[in-house]
Amino acid sequence: MGVQLNIKDPETVRLARELAGQTRRTVTETVRAALEKMAEEREAEIQRRMADMKAVLADIRQHLPPEWEGRTSKEIMDEIYNEDGSFAS
Repeated sequence: MGVQLNIKDPETVRLARELAGQTRRTVTETVRAALEKMAEEREAEIQRRMADMKAVLADIRQHLPPEWEGRTSKEIMDEIYNEDGSFAS
């Protein structure tokens, strides 16, 4: 027996059959195309968010003091704060 997917929601089955009829595809082809499209849209959204985050990080880097270049956040924080959390002199 082949691989199966059992959809128990009548509305989902109705929508899949309706769209399959409109596109002249099988229900399997229709479901696959819908899932592929959703996966592509999700990946595009992830890429868009990553680009947005990279742009924010680039903007932040432009405003950092030059002496922080190449240093870790721990090194910077150790210089700014004492062990008790108070500002270093």
